[in-house]
Amino acid sequence: MPARQTGSPRFYDPLNIYNVRFYFPKEYKVLARLGTPITIGQIGLTMQNLADNVMVGQHSTEELAAAGFVNNMFIFALLLTIGYSTGAVSQIGALYARRETLRTLDILKASLVADFMQGLLVALALCLLYIGLPYMGQPEELIPLMRPYLVIQICSLPLMVLTGALKQFTDSIDDTEVAMSVMLVGNVWNILFNWILIFGHLGFPEMGLVGAAWATFSSRLVILLLFAAVMLLRPKYRIYRDLWSRARIRVEDLLTLNRLGWHIAVQMGMEVASFSMVAIFLGWIGTTVLAAHQVMLSLTNVIFMFYLGIASAVAIRVSHHNGVGNLRGVRQAALAGWEMIFCLGIVLSTSFFAMRYEIANFFTDNAEVSAIVATLVYPLVLYQLGDGIQVTFANALRGLGDVKKLMKYSFIAYVVISLPLSYVLGILLDGGAFGIWMAFPFGLSTAAVLYLRRFLKVSKIPGR
Repeated sequence: MPARQTGSPRFYDPLNIYNVRFYFPKEYKVLARLGTPITIGQIGLTMQNLADNVMVGQHSTEELAAAGFVNNMFIFALLLTIGYSTGAVSQIGALYARRETLRTLDILKASLVADFMQGLLVALALCLLYIGLPYMGQPEELIPLMRPYLVIQICSLPLMVLTGALKQFTDSIDDTEVAMSVMLVGNVWNILFNWILIFGHLGFPEMGLVGAAWATFSSRLVILLLFAAVMLLRPKYRIYRDLWSRARIRVEDLLTLNRLGWHIAVQMGMEVASFSMVAIFLGWIGTTVLAAHQVMLSLTNVIFMFYLGIASAVAIRVSHHNGVGNLRGVRQAALAGWEMIFCLGIVLSTSFFAMRYEIANFFTDNAEVSAIVATLVYPLVLYQLGDGIQVTFANALRGLGDVKKLMKYSFIAYVVISLPLSYVLGILLDGGAFGIWMAFPFGLSTAAVLYLRRFLKVSKIPGR
């Protein structure tokens, strides 16, 4: 529910068309402080994925294509678990702003239980994907490469869901540096063991794609252990350690987190599906096109991780404002976050457009893949405005705990519009990879309009 209005009624409404403000220095400062560590951590994760793709691509183009398809499927499941854990942000952030420490721990304990159970359910669904791989129209020579890679990824999922619960907690209590630090250590670990296991260095056998999977598994275990060490040893968390035994797992908290978490998870899952599920269409065209798509997803992730860092900070900041009933702060934080993301989008998309003919060379020496990537940069640039708006206001709504409509709007934008349009433009009209990617601007722009409209409605200030 939106926050109540408090304080003096005389103020500027940042989204009132009759009295518009676009400059919020206090919010920029706080969002930068919260968002920069999140962004650095996300960039580190993206660099890890880039390193995975570069190393796997150098080892074998077929392995790059196989990893690309599995990653496209796995990221859908991964986003379900990440989205589910995000449901705790609105609860923990609001309680933290009101200094209700014991209740904050109640939510943490409940989120650890709820996230783990949801992760097991997602892992079961991934087992069905394993069985169905031969029936998804992919090149037959890639199936033996896909299967062991997918199995190891599934085994690492419980580690990730527990890490996700701890990350949402530390971020929501204004300590975003923790996740940044432990994730960067895990990323360095992953890159090092990629080098060792993929190519067979330091006495280890050359394992190729399977080696990349084991490197990822070990890095996720290291990240979870580091999070646990921070909670047990860092002085800032002493008050939480002292009260830990008094915190209770309440049925009502589990139900609330389940309701919020599934709405966010399905919403994020449908968004990612508009990108990942098109890998099936691309696989029908050929291995080279699928490899180019994987390169483009890596580039997209670079831009989106910058967006997501600021947008995640928006969710945290909105939850804090909402917790103390500051509706003006809710609107200012959301608009300030969008302004920051808009500026980032201009810089990043312009840079990638200028380098469109050289980018693929970082991943593969295949000239055909490079040529396809250069054409796909055009739709990448086109959808940046819509992407920036939708990620900002989706996270603002998550910070408010208003997530039910997000699922409906995502279904319209991504399942009704984006995915079918990809099929029509790319397959029926023979537009190839370019046609498939040209559907993304339409889907993301639709989501942007719907999310912004909902935010304006639920954050409307009484009497304005």
